[in-house]
Amino acid sequence: MTVGKHTQHGVTLIELLMVLAIIAILAVTAAPSLIGQIKQDRVNTTANQLSSFYRFARSEAVKREVPVKLELENNDWVMKVVEQGQEITLKRFTIDHTAVAVNLVDRTLRSSGELSAFSNILISDNDATTDDVRLCILHSGQSWLGKATDNCA
Repeated sequence: MTVGKHTQHGVTLIELLMVLAIIAILAVTAAPSLIGQIKQDRVNTTANQLSSFYRFARSEAVKREVPVKLELENNDWVMKVVEQGQEITLKRFTIDHTAVAVNLVDRTLRSSGELSAFSNILISDNDATTDDVRLCILHSGQSWLGKATDNCA
């Protein structure tokens, strides 16, 4: 716009409001998918942390050449070993998100890395919009994460 001999640069208030309205519309349409992504990320993060915790316990059993107990205490999975006749807690797995549930059970890893019993652990947030995850642990000690719909067998 030219006023006299001077050219003015900038945006009008109406142009600024239009840009803000477009940004608001985009934010409102993107929010539901972002919320779903956050929920799914919570399930996946918990599953990955649980898998890492189990693998650490297995490596400790083999390294120390003693059985490692994985015991359920107050919704936590606690890793324990017996050294010099005394039970020692090595590590604790705590679920970080209250919306995520994990069906943990007591298990013992032998010094060979084998598990006392087959485990099929479901990690779920009880929300139909997200995919639940399952930690499968064979008697041999081998473990993997898979979809909850694909049973461990």
